[in-house]
Formats: sequence, structure tokens, C-alpha cells
Amino acid sequence: MSEEEALKLAKSLKGKVWGFKANALLDIMGPVRCIKELQKYGHVMADPKLHDIPNTVKNRVNIYIDAELRNEIKEVDIITVMAPGGIEMMRSAVDAVKQQSSSREFPMTKIAAVTVLTSLGEEECQINLGGPVKAKVLQYARNAVLAGCPAIVCSAQELLFLQQFPELDDLIKITPGIRPKGVSEDDQKRVNTPSEAIKNGADLLVIGRAITEAENPAEEAQKINEEIEQAIEEKEN
Repeated sequence: MSEEEALKLAKSLKGKVWGFKANALLDIMGPVRCIKELQKYGHVMADPKLHDIPNTVKNRVNIYIDAELRNEIKEVDIITVMAPGGIEMMRSAVDAVKQQSSSREFPMTKIAAVTVLTSLGEEECQINLGGPVKAKVLQYARNAVLAGCPAIVCSAQELLFLQQFPELDDLIKITPGIRPKGVSEDDQKRVNTPSEAIKNGADLLVIGRAITEAENPAEEAQKINEEIEQAIEEKEN
């Protein structure tokens, strides 16, 4: 999707979604300009999935924080790092936010640790990460807590399992791999419907192609909102 197409889509979805996850668009537009433009239409989750040595990750996070301090952009709601990068690496991102945000009045940017990508099934997880999906998600979630991350990214399939561990209760759970019924799973291996994700305990749903590739994205977003509202009502009753 081009810059022009992405911003046109964001404009059409203003008020219909919480906000926008940016990954490739960060590279196309540059992170600061990308965030500035998307913030016209909603909240922003910057999704660079940072995975490098701690100092490099700190410097990458500081690109966003410095722009906030210069009032070029509002605070970025969420920035993602890859949990397999280790506790020290994740902590460097958290510390970068804390160190440069202490004097600000607005809420602090949240560092979200990406656990196991939803494009990985059990076999690939075993081969690439050395263990079953649930075990690795648990390991990375615990590491995220130790690093001070307030949020994790995992599939909704692991949420009920994670509820067994009280030390993870305060984490914000962000769930990609969301597909309404009848929508292709594409390259995702661990998927759930919006309703299932909410009932399993998700706090934020990442819904991409189901909306972006819909014939009428705004209409599809509204349908998903209705499904989410119904799921919340059923969960509370």
C-alpha cells in the first residue's frame, strides 16, 4: 500500500477504529512524518519490531521520544520490540522512554514486547524458537515483565493460558491475527475472530487485511465494532 493509499484509508476510518498500526509505512514515510500524519486520524501503534543490541534499540526509540519532546508529534501510544531480543534489550527501550519522559505531562509511550509471531505454527516455533508456542509466549511474557514492559503482543489463542499466571495480569494484551468469520487467514497460523479474542481477554485487537482489503473498509470496521461490543456485553453478563 502506498503512502497516499494508506493515509486516504486512515482518513476514511477516523472515529471508527481506536487507531492505526504502522510498520512498513514507517520506512516509506520515515517514522516521525508517518506518526504525525496518522495522528490526525487516531491513536498510533508504531510497529518497527525492534530487535538489535540494547544501545541501538534505545537510539531507535529515542527517534520517537525526541520528536515528541520537540512537539513535532504527540506521544506515540505504543512502540514494539521483539521479546526474543532479551530482557536487557527490552529494558533499554523502556528506560529510553522513562528517561526522556519524566518531565512530560502527557501519558508515557508504552513499549510492547512481541512474543511469538502469529504467522508461526507449532512446528516452526519449535524449529526457530526451540519450544512449543505456549511455552515460548509464557517465557517472553515473563521476560517482558522483568524488563518493565507494560504490554505484550501475542495471539488470542494463548490468552486463556496466560491467565494462569498472576504475575502477567497487569500486562496489556495486544492480539494480532484477528480474522472475522469467512475472511481468509492468509499467512497467519494462529488466528481468532474478534469475538473470541475479546472473550479470551484481549485488550487491543490488531485487525489488518480484514479491513484494509475489504470492498468497503469503513463498513467492515463498523461490523467488527458491533461484534466486539456484543462480545464485551456477553463477557460482562
